[in-house]
Amino acid sequence: MKYQSIFILAPAVLAAMIAVPASAQDTTKSGPYIGVSGGIALPQDSENTGTITTAIPETDDFGSIPADTPIGWETDFNTGYTISGQAGYAFENGFRLEVEAAYSDYSVDDHEDLSVGGAIIDGVDSAVLTRGPASAANPTVGDILSDGQGDVSTFGLFGNVYYDINTGTGIKPYIGGGLGYQWVDVDYQPSGVPVGEDSDGVFAYQLMAGASYAVTDNVEVFGQYTFRDTTEDVDIPLTLLPATLDVEAQQSLVTAGVRVRFGG
Repeated sequence: MKYQSIFILAPAVLAAMIAVPASAQDTTKSGPYIGVSGGIALPQDSENTGTITTAIPETDDFGSIPADTPIGWETDFNTGYTISGQAGYAFENGFRLEVEAAYSDYSVDDHEDLSVGGAIIDGVDSAVLTRGPASAANPTVGDILSDGQGDVSTFGLFGNVYYDINTGTGIKPYIGGGLGYQWVDVDYQPSGVPVGEDSDGVFAYQLMAGASYAVTDNVEVFGQYTFRDTTEDVDIPLTLLPATLDVEAQQSLVTAGVRVRFGG
């Protein structure tokens, strides 16, 4: 579980809100709004961890692997993209309440450091996984993993709270936070070998900071940084091995968008 991250970061957001002078809270235009944004997704590398669920029998070349044996490896991701849509209501005191639908997608760069029972086996014949015959012509486990391939996509629904800081100009910095639920779809295919392809849904949270600029009375553009994470890793069953794997889905998002206000 990752609730510790929430408890560490949330007080900083609240402190920043409290520190804003009261005099800067009384000229914000109120009313409903909609928005759309897009940008780049910068995923954190995933420390995948799991266990063998059913004992893998021995062969002439390899010993058995008992059930409950821990396995794991690291997956490095490429920069991806994200898009989202928002609908909310802005209050005169500077606060905004918002619902957001957000999608992101990023591909695998490579996998590395496969461990079974705590021992890294990147240099071992890949037949140890397929249970085929060992051969000098076979690639190693590390060779298979380093080719990467696959991707991860996420779709989340969030409820957000923002605070717009009134500067007396058309530029307004803001901070915010949100809670929601996120579906994570994992497709790991190193060297084109299907290893795990499934999805899981988990609770998620995000922290945001950005600034908006009023183009007209009702239209503003904005740039935003978002830190988004799940409260627990997603649980994915593997297809190559009788095992389950916990995959991390932490992201930093850098986006720009437009917001249209109504009424007020």
